[in-house]
Amino acid sequence: MRRIVLFLIAVSLVWLASARAESPVLTISSNNTPMDRLALQELSREALRRLGYELNLVNLPSERSLVAANAGEVDGEGLRVPGLQQQYPNLIQIPERFIGISFVAFAKDKNIKLEQGWDSLQPYSVAFITGWKMFEANAGGARVVNKVDKPEQLFLMLDNDRVDLALYTRADGIALARKLGLPQVAPLVPALKDVDMFLYLNKKHAALAPKIAQALRDMKADGSYQRILAGIGGQ
Repeated sequence: MRRIVLFLIAVSLVWLASARAESPVLTISSNNTPMDRLALQELSREALRRLGYELNLVNLPSERSLVAANAGEVDGEGLRVPGLQQQYPNLIQIPERFIGISFVAFAKDKNIKLEQGWDSLQPYSVAFITGWKMFEANAGGARVVNKVDKPEQLFLMLDNDRVDLALYTRADGIALARKLGLPQVAPLVPALKDVDMFLYLNKKHAALAPKIAQALRDMKADGSYQRILAGIGGQ
């Protein structure tokens, strides 16, 4: 009897391993901030699980990530602002919001006013990460524009008075300033832009796009979406 039980357990393990191995894998590239990347990972993983897929999340530099997804080198890219399919025609925007984020300016000088939105940047030198389309599209009117590769560079430039403003996302920027020990660096209000963020798929997965959107809607309806975001600090 013991041998039979052990045999059945072994067969079950082999079957589970085989079933897992046969699950299709979707490779998504991202260059999001840590909190947004975690939201992408956990929300995508659950949505894809419901569709019988597994998630492989990889990291690439911001611009390279979009190019790779557009070329089909990876299956998709996110999280991104809406409308990028106009610039990257091989990408399909999942028609359902993943999260919302606030794009803001960080400064040491709390007296800087940004009531005029993007136009408020004109007198200042600013820095943001290369490939961040929101800033590339709207911050070009600043007096001086600096592009960097890593968020730490933004805040160190700001701390060393090399720029007036560091453009980043609010939640991750606050966490990064705290991590770097820069209590004088803080986000200005109002935000430059509050934006809904989306996942994009390469067009070869066009049939999957509405299914992922529906899975997200189902997650929002059954409460799992809210629980996932609450577990990583909310959005």
